[in-house]
Amino acid sequence: MERTATPEETAGIKALLAEAMDAGAFGFSSTILNQHVGFEGKPLACRNAGREELKAYANVLKEKNKGAIEIALTRQIAVLDDDQYELLDFLLTESGHPVTFLALFDRDDIPEAVRNTMRKAAPLLRRGARPQTSPLPLTREISMRNPFAFGAFPSWNRVFVDKSKPGQAAVYRDPAFRNAFREELKRPQGFGNWARITVHETHQPALKPFEGRSIAEAAQMRGTDGVDALFDLTLEDDLEIELTMSSYNTRVDRMTEILNDPSVLIALGDGGAHVDMLCDAGYPTYLLGTWVRERQAMSLEQGVRRLTSDPADLFGIKGRGRLKTGFAADVAIFDPATVGSSNRGVRRYDLPGGAKRMVMPSRGIEYTVVNGEITYAKGELTGAAAGHVLRS
Repeated sequence: MERTATPEETAGIKALLAEAMDAGAFGFSSTILNQHVGFEGKPLACRNAGREELKAYANVLKEKNKGAIEIALTRQIAVLDDDQYELLDFLLTESGHPVTFLALFDRDDIPEAVRNTMRKAAPLLRRGARPQTSPLPLTREISMRNPFAFGAFPSWNRVFVDKSKPGQAAVYRDPAFRNAFREELKRPQGFGNWARITVHETHQPALKPFEGRSIAEAAQMRGTDGVDALFDLTLEDDLEIELTMSSYNTRVDRMTEILNDPSVLIALGDGGAHVDMLCDAGYPTYLLGTWVRERQAMSLEQGVRRLTSDPADLFGIKGRGRLKTGFAADVAIFDPATVGSSNRGVRRYDLPGGAKRMVMPSRGIEYTVVNGEITYAKGELTGAAAGHVLRS
């Protein structure tokens, strides 16, 4: 889709949303981010939504008197621009309910980004806006055949239009594309440090010396800049080069500040998206192991509350999120002395055709109880299936 919805289409979608919320939906989600594209690099339809369309959908929450909105909002990570502030204000006004937005990550390349955004957003935070962060130092795997990590940069849209290997190679080879990317790096959307991108694996023997080295190091070895080093290595490895990117949430003092801010929602497990490049599902155990036990950035009780009743209250998940008489017996039983997980996923090649996915094994989780039945015990599933679809 490359247009806004017609009034008739908007009315139809609004009716479907109302029907879904009557059936128990918790609200709706949307995005304005450049990297969220579909076929041939075209924007997802929701990115084209006008104010009247968004007003119609937000009004459903006001009419039903329940729900929340989630939106991927900051095109430049952790930087809330004026148009984004206005959109957040608009959604809060038209819905009358909480709006949670992403992503609030600490950036050492823009050191005051989070503090500036929180100061700017303060009036909206008082009205129910909730930025989301992750306790993880974010590490991504990058495939140059599906380079989602660079999708925020407008110049990269060409890479997604023709996703054939020859088509992508032609883009990577094009000096005009490289120069456009260089210009965009002067105001980085979500990346700006070649030392944070590392060559994980190459497939051409001549390129093996670059494995384990950053793109910054590769550029120095070749006497070029990071842009040329990245694309030249990619082309020489027939676009099969595998990279990792360490980008955000690396400063312990700033992350302690963010994680203890009650207006920030600790979240962003990513729901299984981008399974070939990341797995952030371990953020709860990472919070409990690294930030609670090792760094003592918050108490155990506070850490548990931030992972349970806090999100339950935000999204209106009734009867859950607390150990309380009459509530569902959903319980994670863990050893506080060992609970934890790594800061990056583990590769497994068990998808159809031997395709790769990332997983995040946990440590110290002894039992998982769902609706009163033990579904996981000592590292094994029990076969119990007491779960059911949550409804608002």
